[in-house]
Amino acid sequence: MTPECKVAPWDEALSPTSCVIFESSRAVSMGEWCIFFADFGDAVCFFRHLRIPEELETLWTGDSNELAQMLPLSTVESSGWSHYRARFSNEEIRRRRYEGERALDRLLERFVREGYQAEMAEKLIEVVNTTLIDSDLRDVYVLPGDLARLLAHIGNPFADCDFMLDEEDGAAPAAPTFDLNAQGHREALAERLIEPEP
Repeated sequence: MTPECKVAPWDEALSPTSCVIFESSRAVSMGEWCIFFADFGDAVCFFRHLRIPEELETLWTGDSNELAQMLPLSTVESSGWSHYRARFSNEEIRRRRYEGERALDRLLERFVREGYQAEMAEKLIEVVNTTLIDSDLRDVYVLPGDLARLLAHIGNPFADCDFMLDEEDGAAPAAPTFDLNAQGHREALAERLIEPEP
C-alpha cells in the first residue's frame, strides 16, 4: 500500500526529472504522504519558502486557546500540537528557522551551480528534520536515478491493472517493465502516487 500523495501545489506533471518526497508528522499521527515536484530545486524551494515559514512563522505565546484557533486541526490534533509545540521556546524556533533557511539557500545554490548530486537528497532530509519541529521528511527520490528505489517503495504502477487481465482465462500476465520514458508510464506512476492502493 502506498501513502496518500498529491501533486505539487502548482500542479506540475510528473517528469523524467521529478523529485518525489515522502513525509509525515511528528506531533500528530497522520501516516505518511508524498508530494512530487518538477525537480529537486522545486522541492528545496517548497521547504524554504512554504513549509518553514508555515511551520515556524507563528510563535506560540503560551495561550493554548489562541494556538488552537490558529491551527486547522481537529480538537484532539490541536491539543496534541499544543503540547508538542510547548516543548520549544520562541528563541529555539527563531534559531531553527534562521539556520534552516540559510542551509536550504546554500543547498539550492549548490544545486543550481552543480546540478543534482545524490548526496543532496540526504542533505535535504538532514536540514528539514533538524529545522522543522513537526514535519518529518522520510525519503527523497529524484528521477531518473532513484526510479528503482521509488518503485521498490510503491510498487510497479502496472501491477494489478484490470486492463492487463487475459480476456480468455481472466489470468493476469506479468506486469510490463516500467519505463519512465514510455508512452503512458509516467502518467501511471503519477496516478499511483496520487491515488494509492486501498
